[in-house]
Amino acid sequence: MKLAIFGGDPRFGKEQPVGLPLVEEETAARYRTIMERVFENNFFTNDGPMVRRFEEALAERFRVAQVVAMANATLAQMLLMRAMGIHSGWVLVSANTFISTAHVCEWAGAKPFFCDVDPLTLNLDPGEIGRLTSPDVKAVVPTHVFGIIADLPAMAELAAKRGIRIIVDAAHAFDCERNGIRPGGFDVPEFLSFHATKFFSTFEGGAVLTNDAALAGAMRELRNFGFAGIDSVTALGINAKMNEASAAFGLASLPALEGRRERLKAVHDRYCLELSGLPGLRIHDFSAVRTNHRYFAVFVEEGYGTCRDALCEVLWREKILARRYFYPGCHRMRYYAEKTPGGPAPLPKVEAALGSIVCLPTSFDGVDDLEGATRVAEVIRVVHDDARRVNAWWNKEANPLLKKGPDDA
Repeated sequence: MKLAIFGGDPRFGKEQPVGLPLVEEETAARYRTIMERVFENNFFTNDGPMVRRFEEALAERFRVAQVVAMANATLAQMLLMRAMGIHSGWVLVSANTFISTAHVCEWAGAKPFFCDVDPLTLNLDPGEIGRLTSPDVKAVVPTHVFGIIADLPAMAELAAKRGIRIIVDAAHAFDCERNGIRPGGFDVPEFLSFHATKFFSTFEGGAVLTNDAALAGAMRELRNFGFAGIDSVTALGINAKMNEASAAFGLASLPALEGRRERLKAVHDRYCLELSGLPGLRIHDFSAVRTNHRYFAVFVEEGYGTCRDALCEVLWREKILARRYFYPGCHRMRYYAEKTPGGPAPLPKVEAALGSIVCLPTSFDGVDDLEGATRVAEVIRVVHDDARRVNAWWNKEANPLLKKGPDDA
């Protein structure tokens, strides 16, 4: 094939994002049916019947006592921190996470302290909890990156010794497992994201999973302006309620998830078949845990022939909107870097990973998913085979499209 940078036609007629919304025909049909009931109820928000059904369905699925649905995952984390009394000091956060995880700590009144990662899982390294011994550390917020469940038992043991609270960012981890345990099953509160790009979506939304009834009750008050009854406000709350239309879409989506995961697993397997053995390209291995396969990541390393950013630029020109999640790391985002005296501290493991990672689309618009993965892999192989010309183009080119990409997670 002739690459688009050399005058060829782009490999896709439409742009193919990493996080194309996943909506099956049967899901859309179920949604329309459920929405008829919503209109019949004439009840659209304020803890309506669909939200309550949705929370019950998730509680059963995750085998937890309490699910508190929210308008989005950012508010879920914010209210969880407030309900747990985390409003000062330092909060340990992986530098390899979406920026909202760090931002919420500041909104809550605390300060994020960015930590290095385990180079295999890309999750926060549990050893960071033991290494950072300041009494000002109040909590840790590990992230299940790409649905790979973090080593929460090890973190919990270290945190307990120091009196540090744990809140888990499980935004990527719907239906993921570690040793047969899903989010919510590790005896620490976890929050989920139901953003449109995720494996499971309510258009926009989130939820907190917990077995602590008192904590769930506090969050239900906080998400409704602090109301503890019709006329009684007992806390500084905010409007974080999920609406009935979002809950309806979640209910409509639940029956499709096993088939959805199977389709994404097939895409994963196709990428592995097409890319395995390609020099300098390492596939992110998460075979030790069960994921939902929403994300597929590779690392461009020595021997591939060109750099990661050149490959990303070529892919964008082919209308393949590959992403460098979560480059350059939260600690190097300008907002935080400028606040750090002397600049951000080096985090060698996360910086090595984020200097080489590429996340590829796992679902496609207008193209069969397996055919789409085959086309993406073909471009990656051609770039390797034609690396000398690609490098000459890259060294001359000064208008990278990938800097114009969206900041979704």
